[in-house]
Amino acid sequence: MPHAADNRTLKHGCIVMASGVGARFGGNKLMAELCDAPLVGHVVRATDGLFSRRVVVTCHADVAALCETLGAQVILHDEPCRNDTVRLGMEAMDGCDTVTFVQGDQPLIRPASIVALLRAAERDAAGAARRDAARRDAAGRGVADVAGCDAVGAALADTAEDYAMGLDAVKCDVDAAAGCDAAESDVAGAAKHDAVGCNAAESSVARIWRTSFDGVPGAPVLFPSWAFDELRSLPRGKGGGFVAKTHAECVRTIEVSSEWELFDVDTRDDLEQLQTHVARCGSAGLPR
Repeated sequence: MPHAADNRTLKHGCIVMASGVGARFGGNKLMAELCDAPLVGHVVRATDGLFSRRVVVTCHADVAALCETLGAQVILHDEPCRNDTVRLGMEAMDGCDTVTFVQGDQPLIRPASIVALLRAAERDAAGAARRDAARRDAAGRGVADVAGCDAVGAALADTAEDYAMGLDAVKCDVDAAAGCDAAESDVAGAAKHDAVGCNAAESSVARIWRTSFDGVPGAPVLFPSWAFDELRSLPRGKGGGFVAKTHAECVRTIEVSSEWELFDVDTRDDLEQLQTHVARCGSAGLPR
């Protein structure tokens, strides 16, 4: 199955966050090996071919060298905080409609799960286009400003159905690609697109889309362009999660196939858990 999002109309960017100092790990965890490859190498390979722009932001020279050999653009820096890493990555995202943040210490994230986020954003944009067309059509009949407009109400109801159908399609795509039992997120508020505080007028993608497992959200996370200014000016030490929490009403989730996809390595015990899991599952435990 192709990894790229089908019928792509948006320009998607990706920032691989690879600047952690590994204090709890006792060193640069990103170069620790899982199945004879560094953790960050698995992540870079999982994002291959999915994005119009992709950059690895790191403060580690060895991570930078590895990622360049894997064909990734790299920003090597010496800034101290997480918000600095985000800001530097955003500087490379000019022209993008969305930016997906992928953590460099989640080596089992599957390409299919990342594609599910991109497809959700594409559906989001398609829904916005339908609403705009409905408004133009209603305006042409002189009823655009009528609060109880049947035509607009019907179009918005259709849009809510489109969201539900679109996420069913995402579920099927992830099932087929990753052999998982992915579930769609809550989309009951889709018809209330203009009621949420998402600055949606500035972007065809209204939602922040993030992966989750068993209802618990995690990373990767996809942000629409209306969130870009906030991502560039985060408080010291904060990351994209700060923006997601600020706009919680705009967040929707896509369930991934396994808790191991979202498992991040913070300690050597974490790495041993991953190694045990992969040894037990064989090649089925690795991203594909």
